[in-house]
Amino acid sequence: MKLNKRNKLLIVGFCIVLYICYSFAISNTIHYYREYKKKQEEIAADSDMPRMMAQLSQKEKQLDQILSNYDVNISESFQNDLLKQLTSYSESYHLKIVDFKEPHIISQKGFTTTSYTFSLEGSFNGCLALLNKVENNPMLGNIKHLNFIKKRNYKTNADQLFVEVIMQKNKGV
Repeated sequence: MKLNKRNKLLIVGFCIVLYICYSFAISNTIHYYREYKKKQEEIAADSDMPRMMAQLSQKEKQLDQILSNYDVNISESFQNDLLKQLTSYSESYHLKIVDFKEPHIISQKGFTTTSYTFSLEGSFNGCLALLNKVENNPMLGNIKHLNFIKKRNYKTNADQLFVEVIMQKNKGV
């Protein structure tokens, strides 16, 4: 069988078409299949969560028992503790707590997330220092949102800075 010029061009053209098909269709399919498998593994790992939650709650009970032996004070009212901390920090940084709203509670997938919203008034540096203290204290929770607002007081002809903070505290059920 002789390979003339036309047959050679057909073979080369066929190879180029195969390469283009692979680069546009087949490689994307393989990529999406690998991504699908990875997501399936994540879903399988999530199905292990109830057993893990039971173990963690048992471990929490053990740790609470150990802490009770050492007379560590565990307060029942986190909101009061947060307000006391904010009050002490705000006094030291010359800030004013303008608003402290009721907590917003969300329960899903075995966790309870409580969001606390409060507003402060004062200098920018004082607000940042207080937020830094709150953020570096792991017992108080995580800061999820900050909103700085500059308002003009037309009676005194001065600018006032307000910061609205949303903090979240997660707790296992």
